[in-house]
Amino acid sequence: MSSYIGDIAAMTSTQSTSSVKKSTDTFGLDMTDFLKMMVAQFQNQDPENAADTSEMLNQMVQMSMIQAIADITDAVSLSYSASLVGKEVTVGTFDSEGKLQEVVGTVTGTGSYNGSPVIYVDGQMYSMSSIMAVGRLPSTEPAQPEQPEQPDVTEPGGTGETGA
Repeated sequence: MSSYIGDIAAMTSTQSTSSVKKSTDTFGLDMTDFLKMMVAQFQNQDPENAADTSEMLNQMVQMSMIQAIADITDAVSLSYSASLVGKEVTVGTFDSEGKLQEVVGTVTGTGSYNGSPVIYVDGQMYSMSSIMAVGRLPSTEPAQPEQPEQPDVTEPGGTGETGA
């Protein structure tokens, strides 16, 4: 078994260092970090109180499932952002005074910045979470009071029906 652990340790230490980690990673650890911790635990365990390998395997499966769900979520977000190209959107940004400014424009492109999907509206980059609406938001001006509806009367004192 120590040969297997050594193989995992060698695999994790020789992995490409050029792989980019998301700076906005929600979990803080990826599968490589988990494998490194697992190898360290096996290397430093008490021989008389060995770790339960089935529990480690269960944790590794759970970690793989979480990673797969995160990958699917990323793919769906990128697909959705791509579907917005050519459409008018309302994006919310805060100015220097902290007031919300609504920017209305056409999505000219999409991409990813620091691992998060972004859109480009009229040359400016915005996070997908900044989108307030696809299209324009309704006006916030007060509505004009409506005139009461007049009843439709076709005969004096009648209901508009004719006798049979």
